[in-house]
Amino acid sequence: MNEVRPMFNDFNSLKQFFEPESIAILGASSDTTKPSSKPQVSLINRGYKGKIYPVNPKYKEIFGHKCYSSLADIPGKVDLVIISIPAQGVYTALEQCIAKGICSAVIFSSGFAETGLEGRVLQDKITALAKASGIRLCGPNSVGLINTINGVMASFAHIVDIPDVASKSVGFVTQSGAYGVLIYAQALANGVGFNYFVSVGNEADTEFADFLGYMIHDSATKLVGGYLEGARDGAKLRRVAEEAVKLEKPIMIMKVGRSKVGAKAASSHTGSLAGVDQIYDGFFKQTGIIRIDGYEEMIAFAPFISAGRLPQGKNVAIVSISGGIGITLADACEGLGLTLPMLKESTMAKMKEVLPFFASAQNPIDMTGKFMTHPQILLTCLNALLEDDSIDIIFANFELFEPYGVEIARGIIDIYNSTSKTIVLNPWVYPGTDEGEGVRELRRAGLPVFFNPTLTVRALAQMADYAEFLRKRKNREYQIPVINQGERSKVELNGLEGILSEGISKNLLASFGIPVTKESLAQNEDEAAFMARQIGYPVVLKVDSSDIPHKTEANALMLNLSSEEEVRRAYKIVLQNAKKHKPDARINGVLVQEMLSEGIEVIIGVTRDKVFGPTIMFGLGGIYVEVLKDVSFRVAPLSPGDARDMIEEIKGFGLLKGVRGKPPADLDALVDVIMKVSAMVTELKDQVEELDINPLIVYPAQMGAKAADAMVVLRSSF
Repeated sequence: MNEVRPMFNDFNSLKQFFEPESIAILGASSDTTKPSSKPQVSLINRGYKGKIYPVNPKYKEIFGHKCYSSLADIPGKVDLVIISIPAQGVYTALEQCIAKGICSAVIFSSGFAETGLEGRVLQDKITALAKASGIRLCGPNSVGLINTINGVMASFAHIVDIPDVASKSVGFVTQSGAYGVLIYAQALANGVGFNYFVSVGNEADTEFADFLGYMIHDSATKLVGGYLEGARDGAKLRRVAEEAVKLEKPIMIMKVGRSKVGAKAASSHTGSLAGVDQIYDGFFKQTGIIRIDGYEEMIAFAPFISAGRLPQGKNVAIVSISGGIGITLADACEGLGLTLPMLKESTMAKMKEVLPFFASAQNPIDMTGKFMTHPQILLTCLNALLEDDSIDIIFANFELFEPYGVEIARGIIDIYNSTSKTIVLNPWVYPGTDEGEGVRELRRAGLPVFFNPTLTVRALAQMADYAEFLRKRKNREYQIPVINQGERSKVELNGLEGILSEGISKNLLASFGIPVTKESLAQNEDEAAFMARQIGYPVVLKVDSSDIPHKTEANALMLNLSSEEEVRRAYKIVLQNAKKHKPDARINGVLVQEMLSEGIEVIIGVTRDKVFGPTIMFGLGGIYVEVLKDVSFRVAPLSPGDARDMIEEIKGFGLLKGVRGKPPADLDALVDVIMKVSAMVTELKDQVEELDINPLIVYPAQMGAKAADAMVVLRSSF
């Protein structure tokens, strides 16, 4: 049975932020130089149809609206309050909101957690009040929120004064008010309009993921973007992302903080390798969130989504009026995972009928300067490419000059409307010149028109990756299995905490079906010799001690022992070296293990991330993890498809596929181990702090895998 997750729709409590029938402005002012005057002015100017109640005992009237001395004096119901008063008065103001029955508040006021301990105390008080009363807060220290659909301008930022554009399809959430305002303005300058804009401020109550969840359910919003410094609730963000996939609403996030500053020092390889950014990167790949490096990428992506046409694959044909541009675009495409296949002979033959002999009908197609006198060449090439079933995407680079501009534009529109293929248009517009009536004709028809070819290719690659992700997620292998929350963990972990010895760690792994070496714990030489005979030579001897997790550093292990004499001698050496390395170590005994045959060494690890919880790492062993740090991450629980993706993602995957005559590794067995680790840490919830299976030996196809060494670290609070 596979788990069917409920639709994530816990956003009704946010509705009053965006669809209030009445708004009160606490701290309203008639002084237009003050932030507290901005909301009322912009509500009026943007045609807000609801009731506006300015509140300030200093005034009788502000901008034509009666001004009230307090919230309690307002005669009618208030859905949303905008608070623009000093921080010290906010708690009392919220108490008044609760008494009035107001359920939502946008708090401009600063002076809270961003200022230090005293401000943190103030913020904690309003957070507790919100939780106790149910009032929803946006902020404090927020520049506010905007709904351009109905004119709700609950913001003091200058963007409320910028005229809208006709094309509006984006919702945007930001953890930086000032930077978010810049992004909003830049999007409008490039013809991309926002339906919603939210600055979450200090997130005393509502947070980044809450507003994403609201926006993805809005039918007019096709794309949700965000500026993120750090998620507060990883599980909530995951639910929102999974819901967005079901709705086929892309989420693009500019996540800053790629450095490893703040990555914890840990006892395991996984803990030391798990930088914050790597975990976010893996999480985004797992949930379909598109990670962007700059807001320009979101601005370039928006027209694709507005056009409503996802690529059916990654095969691109480029047709250009410049051979140099064609080659440049081809390089950019292939560098981002898009492919330029050979065109069919029949396709090239149709194009050669109109192309000059010195042109190229091969991909990328160079129409040459003849286009300037015979612009219909472009239409012939486009029609020919439509009939080539090896092509998923057509990238057209051209110039719409007069007197042919409108004529050619209309021909392009007819071709675009005749197919379901993705067609990307990149007309030349020289700096300082008018784009021309032909380009405007394309825009009016809703075709995806771009002027920056580099950003266009990046957006196209992101779109193709997103479309591929949606297709993959419909497959059964991407369904997350139900994790049975049984009583096993209570028995296995009874009284255990901190670093577990290898023997105890492996017993725990084995209880979850993870294959481990045959082994026994010896207390003396005679037991070691007996156990070696039972297991069968060759064997390995290791000290078993939670105080010596890294046995190689202590020289407390000996490999490939082939006789009883070697075992007895090794037993003494292992103990001597262990005690010399750490005289006060608690030693359980000496593990006698089977010596595994040669295979490919990999590492599977778990670290408990403070945002996302148990996070699984995979990589090749040895130099690949120690020096190259060639690893991938995903957040538990995983689907089998997630497990296979993280295996195929590492640069060393070619070694697992088999090279230079070596057989491919048993990838199914490897996926199975990762899934069992996922089930284990999901069942044990927050009890596992870290886990390392290092190495896991993977054998050729259908021969399985086995853990040669393992270490589990449990949280001491359990």
